[in-house]
Amino acid sequence: MAEKSETWEEDDREEDFRKTGQTCYNREKESNDNGNVFDCAFHPTRPLLACGLSNGSIRLFQGPDADAPFDRWTIDDRFRLDNASHIKCLAWNVDGTRLAAGCFDGTVAVWQCNGVDDSVIPFQAKQHNLAVFEIIWNRWNCNLFATRSRDEGELQRILTWNSDLNEPVSCQCLELDTKFVWDFEWISSTRMAACTYEGTILICEIGSKVPVRRVSHPGVWKVRWHFALHYLVSCSTDGSVKVWSKNRHQEVGQIQLENRVYCVDCHGLRSGGSALIASGLEDGTIAIWHVTENRLQILSEHLDAVTCISFSPDGQYLATLDNEEKLIIWSTENWVIIFHHFKPANENWNHIRWNPTSNKLAISSNSHEIHIIELEDEFEDCISSHDEEKST
Repeated sequence: MAEKSETWEEDDREEDFRKTGQTCYNREKESNDNGNVFDCAFHPTRPLLACGLSNGSIRLFQGPDADAPFDRWTIDDRFRLDNASHIKCLAWNVDGTRLAAGCFDGTVAVWQCNGVDDSVIPFQAKQHNLAVFEIIWNRWNCNLFATRSRDEGELQRILTWNSDLNEPVSCQCLELDTKFVWDFEWISSTRMAACTYEGTILICEIGSKVPVRRVSHPGVWKVRWHFALHYLVSCSTDGSVKVWSKNRHQEVGQIQLENRVYCVDCHGLRSGGSALIASGLEDGTIAIWHVTENRLQILSEHLDAVTCISFSPDGQYLATLDNEEKLIIWSTENWVIIFHHFKPANENWNHIRWNPTSNKLAISSNSHEIHIIELEDEFEDCISSHDEEKST
């Protein structure tokens, strides 16, 4: 049975987080005024935030520790492309030893980040015809990653790259018989799933130039791997969210919602809790599927389509962003709102990124600034106090 979340009063919501920011790019020093930050990414273990700049460089913000306020983090500009190109996306590998960037001109570059030769570029190559829109590292193989581009006039391709410094640089092209790939996700050390314009999920294998299996999910829009359940999760504009087995790729579970589903994220089993799948819908509602309990919960606070959704690494929070660029952070303990914020009218928020300790959230805004939402020390006391008020 669906439940509607309770929310705090307006005056209480923003006491637990604070919004800060940092100028990433000085427009006054650039004649072409293209000082946009299109993506950012926190290091998986260190207090380090990488921001991709339009002059082909990476601006690093490094803190003394994860709990230090962001205004105490220092700037480092050592990473730069050999030929300047606007950086569109970037991502760290699972152990933080590589940072990959995709550019508007189709270039892909990887920097080494081992604390010794951090400015070394293992390789820089241009294999895509147009802008690289997505980079995803393989979580089982720290040297392997894949890139996707909107190559016009061609069948869609996904390129897989090997960044192992002890081997020659290699790039493999997966030819996909589709007009467009909406999303893709690694599901093992050698396999990935890609969802297509035609409503098909393609299972691709490294070493094979064509998909090894196809499953149908009409209107499929996003795919995610559920690491706790070892299942592939997909969402669709027909309102369905489906769970697929890893080996046979057969449907093993489904929920049907009343509106189009635009985004989905998963989190594993918490102590005494359920495995969760969260979906953002066209009407602004958020569906929380407690998978192991087979229970559905509905959160209603957004007034426009929810287009981005992300669990914090520790599973305590869920960040959601809608078309009106309203950001909400929810507590997954009791699904109350603990922070909300509207973006400035002149910005376009693209990505929301959690740091590994779940106390900072970074937002790239297609502007010269990066926005940081920081957790206040009093957060746990506020949650406990709210629970006590509910019980009285």
